[in-house]
Amino acid sequence: MSSYKVHYFNYRARAEVIRFLLSYGGVNFDDIRFEEDVWPKIKPTMPFGKVPVLEVDGEKYSHTIAICNFLGEKFNLAGSNEIEKMQIQTAALFIYDLIGITEDVSYGYDSFGEENYQKELNKLISETIPASLERFDDIVAKNNGYFINGKLSWVDLYLTSVADYFQGLFDWAEIKLDGNFVDKHKNLKNLRDKVLAIESIKNWVEKRPVTIV
Repeated sequence: MSSYKVHYFNYRARAEVIRFLLSYGGVNFDDIRFEEDVWPKIKPTMPFGKVPVLEVDGEKYSHTIAICNFLGEKFNLAGSNEIEKMQIQTAALFIYDLIGITEDVSYGYDSFGEENYQKELNKLISETIPASLERFDDIVAKNNGYFINGKLSWVDLYLTSVADYFQGLFDWAEIKLDGNFVDKHKNLKNLRDKVLAIESIKNWVEKRPVTIV
Protein backbone atom coordinates (compact mmCIF):
# COMPACT_ATOMS: atom_id res chain seq x y z
CA MET A 1 0.00 0.00 0.00
CA SER A 2 1.32 3.41 -0.95
CA SER A 3 2.17 6.02 1.68
CA TYR A 4 1.08 9.64 1.30
CA LYS A 5 2.29 12.86 2.86
CA VAL A 6 0.99 16.38 2.30
CA HIS A 7 3.58 19.14 2.82
CA TYR A 8 2.26 22.64 3.37
CA PHE A 9 2.17 25.61 5.73
CA ASN A 10 -0.07 25.37 8.78
CA TYR A 11 -3.02 26.60 6.73
CA ARG A 12 -5.93 25.15 4.75
CA ALA A 13 -5.48 27.51 1.78
CA ARG A 14 -4.07 25.89 -1.37
CA ALA A 15 -3.53 22.44 0.18
CA GLU A 16 -6.99 21.77 1.54
CA VAL A 17 -8.38 20.33 -1.67
CA ILE A 18 -5.59 17.73 -1.57
CA ARG A 19 -6.54 16.82 2.00
CA PHE A 20 -10.20 16.66 0.91
CA LEU A 21 -9.35 14.28 -1.91
CA LEU A 22 -7.25 11.96 0.22
CA SER A 23 -9.98 11.94 2.85
CA TYR A 24 -12.61 11.22 0.20
CA GLY A 25 -10.54 8.31 -1.05
CA GLY A 26 -10.26 6.86 2.44
CA VAL A 27 -6.49 7.16 2.34
CA ASN A 28 -4.47 7.65 5.50
CA PHE A 29 -1.93 10.42 5.04
CA ASP A 30 0.63 12.35 7.03
CA ASP A 31 -0.40 15.98 7.20
CA ILE A 32 2.98 17.67 7.50
CA ARG A 33 2.57 21.33 8.44
CA PHE A 34 5.17 23.96 9.15
CA GLU A 35 5.28 27.61 10.11
CA GLU A 36 6.44 30.34 7.78
CA ASP A 37 9.63 31.03 9.74
CA VAL A 38 11.06 27.60 8.84
CA TRP A 39 10.11 27.80 5.16
CA PRO A 40 13.55 29.05 4.01
CA LYS A 41 15.08 25.80 5.31
CA ILE A 42 12.36 23.59 3.83
CA LYS A 43 12.08 25.33 0.45
CA PRO A 44 15.21 23.75 -1.11
CA THR A 45 13.86 20.27 -0.33
CA MET A 46 10.68 20.83 -2.39
CA PRO A 47 10.40 20.37 -6.17
CA PHE A 48 10.45 23.82 -7.78
CA GLY A 49 10.74 25.33 -4.29
CA LYS A 50 6.97 25.55 -3.84
CA VAL A 51 4.17 23.95 -1.87
CA PRO A 52 1.75 22.25 -1.59
CA VAL A 53 3.60 19.05 -2.32
CA LEU A 54 2.23 15.52 -2.29
CA GLU A 55 4.76 12.86 -1.37
CA VAL A 56 3.94 9.36 -2.61
CA ASP A 57 6.18 6.52 -1.47
CA GLY A 58 9.04 8.92 -0.84
CA GLU A 59 8.76 10.85 -4.12
CA LYS A 60 7.57 14.47 -4.01
CA TYR A 61 5.22 15.97 -6.57
CA SER A 62 4.26 19.62 -7.04
CA HIS A 63 1.40 21.89 -8.04
CA THR A 64 -2.17 21.75 -6.80
CA ILE A 65 -3.74 21.12 -10.21
CA ALA A 66 -1.37 18.29 -11.15
CA ILE A 67 -1.84 16.65 -7.75
CA CYS A 68 -5.62 16.96 -8.00
CA ASN A 69 -5.58 15.41 -11.48
CA PHE A 70 -3.59 12.47 -10.13
CA LEU A 71 -5.84 11.94 -7.10
CA GLY A 72 -8.97 12.62 -9.13
CA GLU A 73 -8.06 9.82 -11.52
CA LYS A 74 -7.24 7.53 -8.62
CA PHE A 75 -10.59 8.12 -6.89
CA ASN A 76 -12.76 8.28 -10.04
CA LEU A 77 -13.38 12.02 -9.76
CA ALA A 78 -11.65 13.10 -12.96
CA GLY A 79 -14.41 12.68 -15.55
CA SER A 80 -15.30 9.71 -17.70
CA ASN A 81 -14.30 11.05 -21.13
CA GLU A 82 -12.04 13.63 -22.74
CA ILE A 83 -14.68 16.37 -22.81
CA GLU A 84 -15.45 15.98 -19.11
CA LYS A 85 -11.75 16.04 -18.28
CA MET A 86 -11.36 19.25 -20.29
CA GLN A 87 -14.35 20.82 -18.49
CA ILE A 88 -12.86 19.91 -15.11
CA GLN A 89 -9.50 21.37 -16.14
CA THR A 90 -11.11 24.56 -17.41
CA ALA A 91 -13.07 25.23 -14.22
CA ALA A 92 -10.10 24.31 -12.02
CA LEU A 93 -7.70 26.61 -13.85
CA PHE A 94 -10.10 29.54 -13.58
CA ILE A 95 -10.45 28.84 -9.86
CA TYR A 96 -6.66 28.68 -9.60
CA ASP A 97 -6.34 32.04 -11.36
CA LEU A 98 -8.93 33.56 -9.04
CA ILE A 99 -6.92 32.40 -6.02
CA GLY A 100 -3.84 34.17 -7.40
CA ILE A 101 -5.71 37.42 -7.98
CA THR A 102 -7.30 37.29 -4.53
CA GLU A 103 -4.02 36.60 -2.76
CA ASP A 104 -2.20 39.33 -4.68
CA VAL A 105 -4.75 41.91 -3.56
CA SER A 106 -5.33 40.64 -0.03
CA TYR A 107 -1.62 40.51 0.79
CA GLY A 108 -0.76 43.54 -1.34
CA TYR A 109 -1.14 46.48 1.02
CA ASP A 110 2.60 47.29 1.02
CA SER A 111 3.03 46.93 -2.73
CA PHE A 112 -0.14 48.84 -3.71
CA GLY A 113 -0.02 51.63 -1.15
CA GLU A 114 -3.07 52.60 0.88
CA GLU A 115 -5.08 54.41 -1.79
CA ASN A 116 -4.52 51.86 -4.56
CA TYR A 117 -4.94 48.99 -2.14
CA GLN A 118 -8.45 50.12 -1.22
CA LYS A 119 -9.29 50.60 -4.88
CA GLU A 120 -8.05 47.13 -5.82
CA LEU A 121 -9.71 45.57 -2.80
CA ASN A 122 -13.07 47.16 -3.59
CA LYS A 123 -12.82 45.93 -7.18
CA LEU A 124 -11.95 42.42 -6.00
CA ILE A 125 -14.85 42.22 -3.55
CA SER A 126 -17.51 43.97 -5.61
CA GLU A 127 -16.58 42.86 -9.13
CA THR A 128 -13.94 40.18 -9.63
CA ILE A 129 -14.99 37.50 -7.14
CA PRO A 130 -18.78 37.95 -7.60
CA ALA A 131 -18.45 37.82 -11.40
CA SER A 132 -16.41 34.61 -11.25
CA LEU A 133 -18.76 32.98 -8.75
CA GLU A 134 -21.74 33.94 -10.91
CA ARG A 135 -20.19 32.12 -13.86
CA PHE A 136 -19.44 29.09 -11.70
CA ASP A 137 -23.00 29.18 -10.35
CA ASP A 138 -24.37 29.13 -13.91
CA ILE A 139 -22.20 26.14 -14.79
CA VAL A 140 -23.37 24.21 -11.75
CA ALA A 141 -27.01 25.11 -12.48
CA LYS A 142 -26.71 23.78 -16.03
CA ASN A 143 -25.05 20.56 -14.85
CA ASN A 144 -27.65 19.42 -12.32
CA GLY A 145 -25.92 20.62 -9.20
CA TYR A 146 -22.30 19.81 -10.01
CA PHE A 147 -19.61 21.18 -12.31
CA ILE A 148 -19.76 18.16 -14.61
CA ASN A 149 -22.86 16.34 -15.87
CA GLY A 150 -24.66 15.95 -12.57
CA LYS A 151 -21.90 13.99 -10.86
CA LEU A 152 -19.19 14.69 -8.34
CA SER A 153 -15.71 15.55 -9.60
CA TRP A 154 -12.59 16.89 -7.94
CA VAL A 155 -13.31 20.44 -9.08
CA ASP A 156 -16.39 20.41 -6.83
CA LEU A 157 -14.10 19.72 -3.88
CA TYR A 158 -11.72 22.41 -5.13
CA LEU A 159 -14.39 25.11 -5.25
CA THR A 160 -15.62 24.14 -1.78
CA SER A 161 -12.15 24.38 -0.26
CA VAL A 162 -11.39 27.68 -2.01
CA ALA A 163 -14.65 29.32 -0.92
CA ASP A 164 -13.72 28.50 2.66
CA TYR A 165 -10.20 29.84 2.08
CA PHE A 166 -11.45 33.16 0.72
CA GLN A 167 -13.76 33.67 3.67
CA GLY A 168 -10.93 32.97 6.09
CA LEU A 169 -8.53 35.16 4.15
CA PHE A 170 -10.75 38.21 4.41
CA ASP A 171 -11.42 37.50 8.08
CA TRP A 172 -7.66 37.36 8.64
CA ALA A 173 -7.16 40.65 6.80
CA GLU A 174 -10.00 42.21 8.83
CA ILE A 175 -11.88 43.00 5.65
CA LYS A 176 -15.58 43.42 6.32
CA LEU A 177 -17.89 41.57 3.95
CA ASP A 178 -21.61 41.65 3.43
CA GLY A 179 -22.19 38.00 4.38
CA ASN A 180 -20.64 34.89 2.86
CA PHE A 181 -19.63 34.98 -0.82
CA VAL A 182 -20.94 31.53 -1.67
CA ASP A 183 -24.23 31.89 0.22
CA LYS A 184 -25.26 34.53 -2.32
CA HIS A 185 -25.13 31.93 -5.11
CA LYS A 186 -27.77 29.26 -4.57
CA ASN A 187 -26.25 26.55 -6.74
CA LEU A 188 -22.75 26.97 -5.35
CA LYS A 189 -24.10 27.00 -1.81
CA ASN A 190 -25.96 23.74 -2.44
CA LEU A 191 -22.87 22.22 -4.01
CA ARG A 192 -20.67 23.27 -1.09
CA ASP A 193 -23.17 21.83 1.37
CA LYS A 194 -23.25 18.52 -0.51
CA VAL A 195 -19.47 18.24 -0.54
CA LEU A 196 -19.19 19.06 3.16
CA ALA A 197 -21.88 16.45 3.90
CA ILE A 198 -19.78 13.62 2.41
CA GLU A 199 -19.00 11.52 5.45
CA SER A 200 -15.24 11.20 4.92
CA ILE A 201 -14.84 14.92 4.20
CA LYS A 202 -17.09 15.82 7.10
CA ASN A 203 -14.92 13.69 9.39
CA TRP A 204 -11.77 15.40 8.13
CA VAL A 205 -13.21 18.88 8.65
CA GLU A 206 -14.19 17.98 12.21
CA LYS A 207 -10.72 16.74 13.17
CA ARG A 208 -8.42 19.01 11.15
CA PRO A 209 -6.32 21.65 12.94
CA VAL A 210 -8.11 24.96 13.42
CA THR A 211 -6.43 27.69 11.37
CA ILE A 212 -7.51 31.14 10.16
CA VAL A 213 -7.04 30.29 6.47
